[in-house]
Amino acid sequence: MNIMNLLFILGINQYTGLTTWSYELVKGLEEFDIDIYFHSKNPKIISNDEYVKDISLYANPISELDSTKKYDITFIHNTSQEEMAKKVSNKTIFVSHSSMTDSAVPKLKHDKHITISGQSKWYLGADMFIPNGIDLNKFKSDFNADELLQRWVPERALYHSRTRPQNFVFDAFDELHIKLDYWDKIEKDVTKKIKEADFVIGYGRSAYEAMAMGKPVLIFGHNSPNDATEKVLRKGGISYSPTGGLSDGWVDENNFKELLHRNCCGWVKQIYINNKKDMQRMIKGYDYKMGNVNRLLAEKYLSSVSMVDSFKKVIYEIT
Repeated sequence: MNIMNLLFILGINQYTGLTTWSYELVKGLEEFDIDIYFHSKNPKIISNDEYVKDISLYANPISELDSTKKYDITFIHNTSQEEMAKKVSNKTIFVSHSSMTDSAVPKLKHDKHITISGQSKWYLGADMFIPNGIDLNKFKSDFNADELLQRWVPERALYHSRTRPQNFVFDAFDELHIKLDYWDKIEKDVTKKIKEADFVIGYGRSAYEAMAMGKPVLIFGHNSPNDATEKVLRKGGISYSPTGGLSDGWVDENNFKELLHRNCCGWVKQIYINNKKDMQRMIKGYDYKMGNVNRLLAEKYLSSVSMVDSFKKVIYEIT
């Protein structure tokens, strides 16, 4: 039996939710021959040699597309990649990581259109929804009952996002005497900072990574500017807002399936927070016991093995 040739076209190779998702998927598709091609009009966002080196363990990075080579399937995530994918591939799979931006909404017909949130599947009329997958062996809980009891009052938190917290977030934590850690630049291995935190603030994949490591998670971030027009969102997507953002509150066993349906991005409860008092009220909902609950939720809903298996079924279904 011939080994199938797959191509992944990515518009970025910095460490983001999209690229870590791609890494986990490529890593799991070990039975296929995979090339990966980075393509963008902005050379800065495809200039990260470290990511290229990491993914080279599981795929073959190529500097240009060979028009004479035909791939069995090409995976894309942006409308700018559609025509080139059609030229070099027998089958194409478009994966929408958002429904807010025009570039994430396919213009051409593809053999499968997949989304990473249930809401996006419904809104875009996609074929199916496959949730984000987390490597549960890498992102693992070091649950220790005695140590956890000492954390019933949090002392340290991580703002798990590519962007700095807003000023009112810093003020809220300062007044509560909780050390707030954040990223100047997202690193390859984020597990150390997550492990050191009593709880994590984030959204999307950031929230899932923290859940897998047994941390209470507060959904919030620079993901939902209240003052952005639909035109702005359609062009640039959900982006940095210095004034505030939407929150879904704390993740728990009663709300997680609903939050997962919208990729834990603050769009379920839509609690708009733009001042330190409201942020402090939200922080005071912290419950150290939710860390262990979140790990169990991650094991049930967020395994990268389940994600990869779902994509394998799609691959064999369309070929």
